Amino acid sequence: MEWDKTVVYSIDTFRKIDEIFKTPDNCVVICCKTYGLILMHTFNENTPDEDEMVFHNPCIRKSWSIPPCPYMTWTHRLGFAPSTNDYKVVAFVFDNSSIVVYSSNANLWRIKDRSDAHVRGLLSFKDGDDLYCKDALYWLGLEEDKPPGVHNHLVSFDFDSEEFIFVDLPDALKQPGLVKINFVLGESVAIFAMSSHSACIWVLVEDGVDKIKSWRLWYTGDSNSKAHRFLTRSYRTDIFNVEKNTFILSFKGYMFSYNFRSHRIQHLEDDYYDYFGIYMESLVLHKRNQRKILTYHDEDGEERTKLVRV
Repeated sequence: MEWDKTVVYSIDTFRKIDEIFKTPDNCVVICCKTYGLILMHTFNENTPDEDEMVFHNPCIRKSWSIPPCPYMTWTHRLGFAPSTNDYKVVAFVFDNSSIVVYSSNANLWRIKDRSDAHVRGLLSFKDGDDLYCKDALYWLGLEEDKPPGVHNHLVSFDFDSEEFIFVDLPDALKQPGLVKINFVLGESVAIFAMSSHSACIWVLVEDGVDKIKSWRLWYTGDSNSKAHRFLTRSYRTDIFNVEKNTFILSFKGYMFSYNFRSHRIQHLEDDYYDYFGIYMESLVLHKRNQRKILTYHDEDGEERTKLVRV
């Protein structure tokens, strides 16, 4: 996604397929991944009370507003609760001890006190290190008394139960000096890790009727000094092509591919992108508070877009 437009590429060929919409002038895209929906924040410098949050479905070109979050938050993420067919937004409050959850079915925000998450990894949540898998949000947790970059567990937030789950990492992933990439392998969460000596991939699997989570070693290989330096600086992503053994990563806003077996790093695109992630087309439509993106030309003849009420 560039600053002013959203573009779709093929994961297999990385060729541009379509430009699905231009970001309205008074909007900032704050989240894009879940079931074809994009979450945007509209703002007005002159009348901040009119700021609002908006869901946009590029596939059907429909938008609708949701109530503004009543708390000061530092990031938002979209999710889906299949048991109630409910699209939700989880937002992390600045004091790091609470979260607020928006339900599209109820059309309201609810605050949830999560002091245990504050202790076990909420502080380590960073944009780019999170991923979405099986209706839950995942990221690496960092204990307050551990050195930077040393993670002891994986944190997940389940959008159905609205609860946090903590899974300890295998000892091999707790070592200092590792660079790590969280990604989705099939229908499972996986972690690629590289030290100065070796590389490995561990997959989180569910066993038995009780769905007990455990880690399995999926790959081991040699390290590469050039790849290690690149991965230390690059922006993480959950985009992974298993057939090509390739991750799609971002460094300073430009996209690269990285083959974890050959350690080949390839520059893919010259355009600068503020954000990118997997896009899934969807027919989701909400009939409340509908908006649409209007395209017009300003007095200088330049094409502009803005959100308007239907």
